[in-house]
Amino acid sequence: MKTLKIFAALCLIIQAFAVLAAGTKNGEVLAVLKAPAGIELTEQSLKDGNLRKFIEVTAESAGGKLAGMFDALSLVNEEGNIFVFIKSDRLTSHELASALKQDPNVVSASPNREVNLY
Repeated sequence: MKTLKIFAALCLIIQAFAVLAAGTKNGEVLAVLKAPAGIELTEQSLKDGNLRKFIEVTAESAGGKLAGMFDALSLVNEEGNIFVFIKSDRLTSHELASALKQDPNVVSASPNREVNLY
């Protein structure tokens, strides 16, 4: 009877971890960065130059690589924030998000999750 209770508890723990991990894309983070002072946020500056380098260095310092940017969203927000997609081959989404949050230029960082609207 004791063995059955231990087995049932172990199954519940495994299931809980599976639920927590479900929907999370491993090593993928959506982040919002503050645009550095003195650099104008434009379509061109997001593609090349100092702003692009700033974004790449921020991603690399956390253990990731810039995988994409949401240019249109970045250009229309009033705060001048930059919306980016960062990936890592060696860190989990949670580890990468935690590392990014240590940077004062990062407004927010969240693991990329699948969303089912149905």
